Amino acid sequence: MATGPQQKRKELREKRLQAEAAAKGADKRQNLFKIVGIAVFAVVIAIVAVVLISSGGSDSGGGGGDNAQAQLDGIAQNGSTLGDPEAAVTLVEFGDLQCPVCKQYATDILPDVITGPVKNGTANFDFQNWAILGPESALAAKAALAAGEQNRMWNFIEAFYANQGIENTGYVTDEFLTDIAEDAGIPDIDKWNEDREKPALEEELASIDETASGEGFSGTPSFAIRDADGALTPINDTQSSEAIIKAINEAAKTSTGNSNDNK
Repeated sequence: MATGPQQKRKELREKRLQAEAAAKGADKRQNLFKIVGIAVFAVVIAIVAVVLISSGGSDSGGGGGDNAQAQLDGIAQNGSTLGDPEAAVTLVEFGDLQCPVCKQYATDILPDVITGPVKNGTANFDFQNWAILGPESALAAKAALAAGEQNRMWNFIEAFYANQGIENTGYVTDEFLTDIAEDAGIPDIDKWNEDREKPALEEELASIDETASGEGFSGTPSFAIRDADGALTPINDTQSSEAIIKAINEAAKTSTGNSNDNK
């Protein structure tokens, strides 16, 4: 028969064991909650990734693809310039193909400019590849300039925007750019591959950067009107297609000619 002290120790031991069991149970529940939480987090990340890929990689969505390229039909291209080279006004965009805001402009604002004053001959539109977001921007810019050698730069731009990924995540590979070139309908892919490796493109990108920086532009997209002498006048209000078209029409009223030099 247990003595008083023995009985008390036994009771204390049982209480300790019960406390330890309860603590272990709590730890297990806590660990389970952690595991479930991690799993839910992983699922959310996976869903977000799928949404981003779907929105950036669909040929029919975003700022490019077949629908966006269709707006270019019937409009002449000459290197980086879209539209009549003798148009009274030249609209210039300094853009980066990795820039999500540039893609948004291409989707929401610029179509009315292209199908309006560019298509009707009031203005032409010069895209200057200002590669400022990183090394992948430079790769994309060179590929676009090479597409311009076959007068398909604007198709390349729209196709790139349709498949634009998250900047500098490694998605701008040779395979990716080749797919874009094929989507853009570049006739001679072998020539395009050779052209995008030309050392002179580095100088061209440096010149574009110097010009944009010299104008005081701080980011992409930035817009300006180029006069017949090549001087640039920045457009301050570019928040709508109406604002850009108004700037074009105002410039057309005072224009006496237009330069086709898009360097």
